[in-house]
Amino acid sequence: MYESIQDYLLARWGEPTRRAEFEVQGLSVEIWKWAAEVTGEGVDIYVTLGAKTGHSGGASKAGHRTEFLLGLLPGQDAVASPFAALGLYGQRNGVAVMSGDTVPSAGPLWPGTEMMAFLILDQEEIIPKVQLSDGTHVHFLQAIPMHESELAFRRSRGVDALMGWWENNQVPFWESVRGPSVP
Repeated sequence: MYESIQDYLLARWGEPTRRAEFEVQGLSVEIWKWAAEVTGEGVDIYVTLGAKTGHSGGASKAGHRTEFLLGLLPGQDAVASPFAALGLYGQRNGVAVMSGDTVPSAGPLWPGTEMMAFLILDQEEIIPKVQLSDGTHVHFLQAIPMHESELAFRRSRGVDALMGWWENNQVPFWESVRGPSVP
């Protein structure tokens, strides 16, 4: 049993390669990063600590919280600020961010990209759910960067259609230098 999310992540991957803390309107969130060589996932992994957006099944519920993970190759450390905004989105807007949701950014997610939103998906493979010693259950949702055309495709045809398109076209959605993947 872990005392905190920090303890859980440190036990999983050791000390992060980078850490950043962001505060907006009295709310704070940390972003921790591990290099691809450390994670064994083939991508750099960024994780929020402090998102506290409720749980994946719906509205916020005591004892449940959600954090986010993002995998990129090559890593883009400038994503930390938009990723922190994603982490605080639920608290700032009074909503639970759930699988299938999309969360826009105020601009490009990092310099040199046209990706400007995150698609949120359930995942258990990279970071499984964990129960902390205080009884809190923490679920990690995956954030996938999206281009405007991908966001429009998702809005018009749905998440399953977008995921099917990506799978059928073998789109490496973790590649930070990829172009738009849908017509």
